[in-house]
Amino acid sequence: MSVPVNPPRIHHFIPQSWIKRFESTDGKVWSFDRHAGTIEQRSPKTLMQLFNLYTVQPSGVDDTTLESVDLAKIDNDGANAFGALLNGDHSQAAKLRLAEFFAVQVMRDPDTVTAYGPKAQEFTLGLLEVFDAPDYATFVVAFSAKFPGPEMVKQSEYNYIKSLDPLAAEQALELIIVSLDPKGGLPDLPFTDLVRSPSGRDVVRAHLLSFQWMLKISSSLSFVLGDTGILAERGDIQKLTVPLSNTSALYLVPSDNPTPGVLVHTAAKNDVEALNWESAARARRWLVGDKAQLVHLKDQVGKDLSVLK
Repeated sequence: MSVPVNPPRIHHFIPQSWIKRFESTDGKVWSFDRHAGTIEQRSPKTLMQLFNLYTVQPSGVDDTTLESVDLAKIDNDGANAFGALLNGDHSQAAKLRLAEFFAVQVMRDPDTVTAYGPKAQEFTLGLLEVFDAPDYATFVVAFSAKFPGPEMVKQSEYNYIKSLDPLAAEQALELIIVSLDPKGGLPDLPFTDLVRSPSGRDVVRAHLLSFQWMLKISSSLSFVLGDTGILAERGDIQKLTVPLSNTSALYLVPSDNPTPGVLVHTAAKNDVEALNWESAARARRWLVGDKAQLVHLKDQVGKDLSVLK
């Protein structure tokens, strides 16, 4: 694989096109830097990014194409999907395009990306439960409760682990764990396939489409965007809220029979205030939006937003 002369090292986990939708009424992008405790006008290029977040190293070769090629296309498609919805396309097709983008966005969050190593180790160690299960069916029920997904362990794999003695199984799993956490970073990111293959997003996308989608539009107070982007219930995706622009936010709530397309409602004042507080509470460092709203949030909670967590 050829290595670019100047590969991109600063990777946005919230696309710049999304950040720009929170321009203030003066046409500027204002941001609250939680670390410095300051509100300043900043370029979207400098916000909500981390060094080498999506760099992978297959066979020791530094590869940044996940950021420069694959995620660039997904972000462009996502920007078009945002634009269509906010310009009045509330169809099922518009929902499907957004679900495609959100399925990747949920998994590319820095907290999720940095959790892949420990989670992979936890998954691997969970395979030792094979020796406590009386049969494959019992194992699948217990294992799937911890690691949901379609056929996470096949019966042939279960049979192979079962055929080993416990010591041999532990040694084999230790080698897997060692390979998952080499010095210098993971050799590959488990969500690479999810980014590069649409079929890899099927589980997350289908889950998102099982919700009722509601777009709430505010004509008074402005929404703000925190650097978490999509706000989900802690530890699970039971409902989601997504600030889309300074005037609009998307609410995904559980439903036994979701209607096609996206419903549209007027956002009440408390809807905007509650979502802005949650965005502030979940923010790692950055909040962007109308300057007056940022000043209000900063004055209320001060430099340290952790009081909200």
